[in-house]
Amino acid sequence: MKDELLQIRRVIDGRVYDTTTAALVHRLTADEGSIMLNFHVDRTALYRTRNGRFFIAGESGAFGRWGRRDDNSYVPGRGLKLITDLEAQRHLEETDGPVEAYFDVAEG
Repeated sequence: MKDELLQIRRVIDGRVYDTTTAALVHRLTADEGSIMLNFHVDRTALYRTRNGRFFIAGESGAFGRWGRRDDNSYVPGRGLKLITDLEAQRHLEETDGPVEAYFDVAEG
C-alpha cells in the first residue's frame, strides 16, 4: 500500500465497501517490500465509509493477515473485513492513530 491507492471493493449484506470511495483513517501497518518475496509483509489500513462504518483492508504476503492457502501452498492475498466501532477504536489506540478524531475519550 505504499503511497499508491489500494483498490479493493466488496459487497457485504447489500452494501458496497470500497477503498477508493471510503476515507482512509489510518495505516495500521507500514511494511515495505515485495509481497511475493517476503511472506510476512502486511499492508493494512483502517477505512470509514460515508455512512460511518469502519472496515480494514489490505494485502499481505503468504503468511500475513491476508495470505491464504491455495492447494498445497500458501500464497499472498488481499482482503476487506468489516469491524465494529470498538474494534476500530482499539486498532487506532494500538497503532497511535487519530483516536480523538473519531471517538470520545476521557482523562485517565
